[in-house]
Amino acid sequence: MSQKKIIPRKASEEIAKFQKTMEVLKLLKYVSQDLENYRKMIIIKKFD
Repeated sequence: MSQKKIIPRKASEEIAKFQKTMEVLKLLKYVSQDLENYRKMIIIKKFD
């Protein structure tokens, strides 16, 4: 392969990795928020 084709291919691979990482981070953020809300519900239930 020529050098001109390798560079865009590597760039697109890195962009794909970055996008996948961002999706995982969003998922973890949502899970964290759900756990925090669940914790608040448990605390509220405890005092009811």
